[in-house]
Amino acid sequence: MEIPIRTTLILFLTVLSFGLAQAQAIKSFPLDEQTVYHLKVGTDKVTTLVFPQPITALEGSAITADPKTPAKMFLSYHAGDRFVSVRSLVDPATAVLNVIINRKVYVVELATDKEPFQSVTFYPMDEPPAQSAGQPNVGPSRLLGLLDKAKAFPILADQYPEMVSQIDQAEPFTRTLYRGFEVILTKVFRFDAEDALIFQVEFVNDTDQPIYYVPQSLAVRVGAGVYWSALSDASGIMTAGLKDPKTGRVTSGHSAGYFVICGTSQGERNHLSVQNKFNVLVFRQEQP
Repeated sequence: MEIPIRTTLILFLTVLSFGLAQAQAIKSFPLDEQTVYHLKVGTDKVTTLVFPQPITALEGSAITADPKTPAKMFLSYHAGDRFVSVRSLVDPATAVLNVIINRKVYVVELATDKEPFQSVTFYPMDEPPAQSAGQPNVGPSRLLGLLDKAKAFPILADQYPEMVSQIDQAEPFTRTLYRGFEVILTKVFRFDAEDALIFQVEFVNDTDQPIYYVPQSLAVRVGAGVYWSALSDASGIMTAGLKDPKTGRVTSGHSAGYFVICGTSQGERNHLSVQNKFNVLVFRQEQP
């Protein structure tokens, strides 16, 4: 079948624009204490900063990690992590964040922008991003590509089966229960070459109020091991259920999300099968 030139051009421009959008949203910088980093953040998207070592401390102005403290930007961080996530609460807004690692201070200036960075990875100046033995060096753009392939799996399996022949898939529909909500693990995909698993989940909110969570902290527990997400595509908000004013009965709200596990926190291969019993870990937060 011959494809019209106009259709081919549209497809090419679509792929090109997608690639440019990825390049604008995902950045990598050498970590230098003599450099002030100017980063763009959004009001409707989270920007995650990843550092090569655990963060010792954070200091900032016009930014807060406490939802009850007025500020122009909101910060999410857990002690001992190598990453921190920020989001602008108003537009326009600016803030300064000093990241302290091993007694060195790295200055980050944040500003609201319509096209924010979504992933910023800092790597040591004197070496490229580390690649552990036996573990592929999988960057954010590659993980995004795998995520897109997982989302399009039904179409690819139907029209281009050779493209998905190496992908393991399972539909466990297992449930992890929490107070006020539950998480249904609807699909799991494994890309063996990258040692990556992609999880499609459904959040079921049994209350009549939205429930907020930290997308970057989604994880799975397998036995005694915990595997943290390397990339997430989730809103951070579980849709509120609908309450019947007469009976008071709540019809659960439903929302979906994806997250990616790649390797282990020690930089080794995880060798996880899609047939494992996964418990999905979700960390709640107060309303941003």
